[in-house]
Amino acid sequence: MSDGKPKAGATDWGLPGLDFAKLIETCQISGVDMKALLEMEKKNIDALIEVNRSAYESWRNLMARQAEVFQETMTAIAAEAGNEAATGRRTEIARQGFETALANMRQLAETATEQQKQTIDILRRRFDEGMAALRARGGST
Repeated sequence: MSDGKPKAGATDWGLPGLDFAKLIETCQISGVDMKALLEMEKKNIDALIEVNRSAYESWRNLMARQAEVFQETMTAIAAEAGNEAATGRRTEIARQGFETALANMRQLAETATEQQKQTIDILRRRFDEGMAALRARGGST
C-alpha cells in the first residue's frame, strides 16, 4: 500500500492516489516509448498551467487598471460637478470625459491584446517543442 507520497522520479500533477507513471507502465505498446510519451504530456500540462497562470495575472492586472481608471474618472467628475465655475462648461467637460474614457479603453484594449499575445506565445512555444520531440523520435509531422 502506498503512503501517499510521490516516489523519487514519479510524476505528480497534484492528483493524489493517481500515479500516471504506473498507469502508463501497465499499458505498454510495442514500439512506443511510454516514458517519453508521459514526459511529453507532462510538458503539455505544465505549459497549460503556465498559460493559465499568465492569463490569470493578465486579467487581474487588467481589472486592477480598469478599477483605477474608474476611480480617476469618478474623482474628476465629482471635482468638476462641485465647481460653480463649471456650470457653463458642462458640454466641454462631458466631451473631455468622453475622450478620456475612450483613451483609457484604447489603452486597456492594447494591454489585453499584448497579454493575449504572450499567452499564445507560450502555447506556440510548447507546440514547437512537442513537434521537435516527435521529429527527434522519428515520428511523423
